[in-house]
Amino acid sequence: MPEGKISWKDTNLALIGSDIDHKVKEAAAQGEEAWEGMGENLEVRIWRIEKFQVKAWPKEQYGEFFKGDSYIVMKTYKEADSDKLMHDIHIWIGEDSTQDEYGAAAYKMVEADEYLKGVPVQHRQVQGKESKQFQGYFEALQYFDGGVETGFKHVEPTVEKPILFRVKSSGKKILMTQMDMSKSSLNDGDSFILYGDKAHVWCWNGKDARPIEKAKSNQWAENMCTLGTATVLDQGDGDEEYTDFWGYLGKGDIASKVAAEEAITEFTPVLYRVDGDPEKPLEQVANGAFKQRPGKLVRVLDRGSLNEDDVFLMDSGWEVFVWVGKCADTSEKIAAMGAADRFAVMEPRAADLPVTIVKSGKESDLFKSYFGM
Repeated sequence: MPEGKISWKDTNLALIGSDIDHKVKEAAAQGEEAWEGMGENLEVRIWRIEKFQVKAWPKEQYGEFFKGDSYIVMKTYKEADSDKLMHDIHIWIGEDSTQDEYGAAAYKMVEADEYLKGVPVQHRQVQGKESKQFQGYFEALQYFDGGVETGFKHVEPTVEKPILFRVKSSGKKILMTQMDMSKSSLNDGDSFILYGDKAHVWCWNGKDARPIEKAKSNQWAENMCTLGTATVLDQGDGDEEYTDFWGYLGKGDIASKVAAEEAITEFTPVLYRVDGDPEKPLEQVANGAFKQRPGKLVRVLDRGSLNEDDVFLMDSGWEVFVWVGKCADTSEKIAAMGAADRFAVMEPRAADLPVTIVKSGKESDLFKSYFGM
């Protein structure tokens, strides 16, 4: 995090909306050229926020994100038996992204929504906690150190200066996070890939790494090593003999297995009314009829609890939904994402959950399932 900058996690969009509005409008006084041609083809498009402006992200780097940045990602598609183009717009927030970047990304997402006549569904994704929908856009997600604010320039790794990744599996996808080039970055419970170039790739598996994670890591290392064969090392099984691998990492101690976050297996959805005053707390208005399990959702909330004159937030346990009435203006739409920030203060568990903005009359099947709509 650059010195003097505020982390995105310490942000309340509702409170900084006017300041962000001024900065973004000043940076794009002549209109947003980045939106030209948006939503006309079936594709995924990505932009990065750079000093309050939207810059197209190189297609060859799709799936690569810098921890210090915020991005806008849009998927354009058609539903079965329909020729109508549909859109999902996501803001992706790196763990080291600043308040300004997060705020500008949220503002620009609303702007893009208005450019496309309110058709898109809006989402927020947080590094390492992305929804399965978002992960499905890419073969893998790779998180690199640095970003625009730090002046960091992406440099291709070499045998002389390789990159170390920690590998995590998420369903059928993998998440790769750049780590410090140090032996102490390793731990007993994870798999790691050391990438020099297309002919020099090592995969190291901790002794307590999950079998599925080891298999995916080994496979991905082979995919990266297109000009050779990846070297696979298993902790305690002769891995100490590979001096070339350890030579890059230097001294240090391998950490113990990192305790996994306790996964939520059942949850009772809760519905809150969001007051227009950002200083006021969210008001709980309904509890689900009974606990839900992921993948087995049935009606638990009453559709009558949603009032067209208000904004509501629903915590499903695995995702946060913010429902917005039909007459919301731009500031209210920005405040809708701010409602998720306000809720995270009440419920820290929700800070990293995916967030989806739901518009009245355009609810997704998943959202409808909670209300029997």
